[in-house]
Amino acid sequence: MNMFRKTIIGILISGISVSIINGCSNKGESGATIVERNIAIKGKEIVPLSKQLTRSYTGSLEGAKQADILAKISEAVEKIHVREGEFIHANDAIISLDRTGPTSSYMQSYSVYQNAEKNFNKMKYLYEEGAVSESQFDGAKTEYEVSKANYEAALQMVELRSPIAGTVTSIDVSVGEYVYPGMKVATVASTENLRMKLGVSGNDIGYFKEGAEVKITFEAESIFVGAGRVVMVARSADPVTRAFQIEVEVNNESQLFKPGMFAKAEITVSEYDNIIIAERQSIINRNDKNFIYIYSNGKAFEREVQLGVEFDGSSEIKSGLNVGDTLITVGQNYLRDGIPVKLARFVDATGKEVEF
Repeated sequence: MNMFRKTIIGILISGISVSIINGCSNKGESGATIVERNIAIKGKEIVPLSKQLTRSYTGSLEGAKQADILAKISEAVEKIHVREGEFIHANDAIISLDRTGPTSSYMQSYSVYQNAEKNFNKMKYLYEEGAVSESQFDGAKTEYEVSKANYEAALQMVELRSPIAGTVTSIDVSVGEYVYPGMKVATVASTENLRMKLGVSGNDIGYFKEGAEVKITFEAESIFVGAGRVVMVARSADPVTRAFQIEVEVNNESQLFKPGMFAKAEITVSEYDNIIIAERQSIINRNDKNFIYIYSNGKAFEREVQLGVEFDGSSEIKSGLNVGDTLITVGQNYLRDGIPVKLARFVDATGKEVEF
């Protein structure tokens, strides 16, 4: 009797188990039970957008007014009067070279100048008193002026000064270093406005017109963003590089940018209004055709789409995707047409993301 009861209970339990499995699963052709789980996806409501097509180029920034200070004689650096990053005025001294060195005529010209000045002052007094002739006075005056000019020229050789007001962007020598004629010892740049020189191809030269606005970015610990405008467009290409030179003036009143920085210039090529855009990662390319998946009533549906303009990270959809559709942007690579899915996250028309 106990064995009969155990057998009946076993049969009942087995029947219940089979019913549960059949209620939650489908059977394949072989009869094996296949459990289908809905794939979690993220959807985004499609709205018409306005988009700018841009092109980016890189180049280095330099002062709109920039002066390289060059050595004119071969002497040792005696003193450096400024520091990098310091603002200076026009004619401020930057570097002093050894005035007593073998190639410097400073000491000799200074001595001649002092003697000529004393003689001129004496002759001027005597001339005013009528003790010397006008020709004698003129001779002393000429000697004084020539010696003064020679002295000032010799001084310029050993006292290197800035021809412009601006910021010292580089000091390229150190005290005691021996310089030679033509060697760059320092650079001074006006930093309120900077210049950026770009080399662009013949295919891109048509994008640039004088006065066109340009976005300037420099990425370091944070992203600096500035505004610039095209001030010069070359009429012919460089014979060596075959590139056209473009000059962009950068507003730097905020002083975020520094001469010597390597930055990116972004110019708007075209503007598009009320177009449908899809992130490139949501588009599947298969057999030279492009597909997307949309979400509707708990299922994913495949659609072939025709692409238009390519933007940075996204593409225009010319057909196959409509305003109001829910585009599947995450999980689409695991789908097939008509498969049940679970909408886990949804981005509405305002850009607000909701998690279910």
